[in-house]
Order: sequence, then structure tokens, then C-alpha cells
Amino acid sequence: MSEAATAAPKKGRKVLLLLVCVVFTVAGAALPMLVNIPALFAKNKGGEKDKADAKAAPKTATIPFGEVVVNLAEDRMTRYLRLKIAVVVDAEKEKELAEAVTKHKASLKSKCIGHLAGKTLKDVSGSVGVSRVQRELLDRFEEVLYPDGNSHLRAVLFEEYVVQ
Repeated sequence: MSEAATAAPKKGRKVLLLLVCVVFTVAGAALPMLVNIPALFAKNKGGEKDKADAKAAPKTATIPFGEVVVNLAEDRMTRYLRLKIAVVVDAEKEKELAEAVTKHKASLKSKCIGHLAGKTLKDVSGSVGVSRVQRELLDRFEEVLYPDGNSHLRAVLFEEYVVQ
């Protein structure tokens, strides 16, 4: 057999393989647009919540805390961080915790300022920095409100987060 005769089938196979790959890629990319894939795997139809899930998820409430402004630890420039904070708590403890937050507001604010004053611009920037600051402030709030460790706080939220 000549070289031209063996090259033609090899080239045809490559073209066929390339065509099959393109078809599967296009079909794979278009499938999520045409079919609601998460709905195929959902337990309940029609978006109904499972009663067990509703009982397992505790009800929460949000308590506004207020604003905290702190200078950041930057060498060359004066930068500051301004936060407007809210605290997520168990709903059944909302009234009790609202009173505790009001009563200990000076201590809570002092803890926040003391903690944040050591942060740099890099520490508080980006989504990772924001999430870290939320976790750290939750820990500081728990230190003041629940020194015994039996916390009813669920999260610290930021209504405003401004770095300048």
C-alpha cells in the first residue's frame, strides 16, 4: 500500500474524533441551559421544604449593633475601616440578647476597635478578609456576652464595610 492510501484513513479518524469532541462539548455546555439539573436531583417537587429540614433549622433574628470606625495599622498612609454591624441570634433569645448588647455596647465596641486596630489594609480587603473579620468579631462578641461559652450568637453581619 502507498503512503497516501494509509494517510487518508488516519486523517479521516482525526477529523471524526475532533467532530465527536466538538459535539459532546457543545451538548454538555447547552444541557444546563435547557434542563434544570438541580431540580432533577431534588427530593421534593415544586420547591416544597421538607418538614424535618424546617424543624432542624433554628429561627434567627437580627439585632443592629451600630457603627465602628477604626484606623488601620498602615505605615505610609492613614487608612480607616468603617463598619455598620448587625448580630444574628437565636430568635427565642432575641429580647434577652438585645438587652445584653445594649448593656455591654461600650465593651463590645472597645473589643472591636482593639481587635481591628491591629489590622492592615491587606488583612481587611477582599472577600476572604471580610469573612475573616466577621468570624473574628463574632469571637470577640462571644467573649464579652458569653464568657462561659454557651453562645446564642450565630453570625456577625456587615450592613456597611468601607475601607479608605
